[in-house]
Amino acid sequence: MISAGLTLALSAAVLLPSEHIGRAQSQTLVPSSTPDSRGIAAGGLVEPVSETRELAATVVGRLVKMNVEEGDAVSAGDVIAQVENDDLKAQLSAAEADAIARENELARLKAGARPQEISAARAQLREAEAVAAMARSASQRQATLNAKQATSKEAVERADADRDTAEARRDLAAQKLSLLIAPPRSEDVAIAQSNLDAARARLAEINAQIEKTVVRSPIDGVILKLYRRAGETVTNLPPTPVAVVGDVSRLRVRADVDESDVAQIDLHQIVWITADAFPGKRFRGTVAQIGFQLGRKNFRNNNPEERLDTKVLEVLIDLEPNAHLPIGLPVDIKTDASRETQTLSDAREPIRQNAEPIFRSSIFSESSDSH
Repeated sequence: MISAGLTLALSAAVLLPSEHIGRAQSQTLVPSSTPDSRGIAAGGLVEPVSETRELAATVVGRLVKMNVEEGDAVSAGDVIAQVENDDLKAQLSAAEADAIARENELARLKAGARPQEISAARAQLREAEAVAAMARSASQRQATLNAKQATSKEAVERADADRDTAEARRDLAAQKLSLLIAPPRSEDVAIAQSNLDAARARLAEINAQIEKTVVRSPIDGVILKLYRRAGETVTNLPPTPVAVVGDVSRLRVRADVDESDVAQIDLHQIVWITADAFPGKRFRGTVAQIGFQLGRKNFRNNNPEERLDTKVLEVLIDLEPNAHLPIGLPVDIKTDASRETQTLSDAREPIRQNAEPIFRSSIFSESSDSH
């Protein structure tokens, strides 16, 4: 009985773990519903975080001054180069003088006459009134004498003429005083204001022309390349490049992702950057921007088998601050495609641990039955 029970117990102990292992294997080997993502590879170029800004002259002339050298740090608004503009500066001086004259004319018109001019006009009016009063008295005396036939007709007429002349001078002085103390006419002010506006517009136009002869940096950055030197001639059709500036405090990569790989790239995804110029090194980057429209490739490599008819999606990748790479360096971009998967050996260990208590309980059960 003991041997038969022991044989049955051993059979049960062998069968039970095998069933559990088979069941565990069938559960472990079920394929995942999440499809494996594959890594992508793309080409790109290193550029400043601000992109490269090519500065060009917008006028025709000769460069008289270059204020920077390659590698110099510049701030937004700094003068990079100066094109000759002596003729414009002469026009500017004349325009400034004309604007000042027009401004003074308007101010004098609004201010009116000076107090001294008004006082002089009033004194002239009083003098004219006094002369007119004397002329009236003389005319009246001559009229009285003429009535008594004590004077000649010519004397009476001369006195009347003097009276009329004095009164006319008095009226003229009164009108002059009235003009001095009266406010300016609105139409006169409008004409003076229009003349001033025209002078200021001319001044602004010349200043704008002078500003076109100055090449300024639009951003804070570093001079990456100088194309021209002082003494060389520049033109505006087409614009002559003078310098290239960029903000290199952070670097980025502009990558061309093939149209077949666009589904494998996401914002904030970690990618790795490698370059032939830095063998054995790779630099970490983060996807910062993904384009919305497929287009042609931005650059080409030296591979003769490269396809030129394929479309790409432009992706911008921010490099970590410790990445020091030359601007314009061709690089390769790759993403990791590895995924952790559970194997059969990983699932067997916990099954063996669970099988031991089943084996012992079977032995003890048969032993107890035998006793």
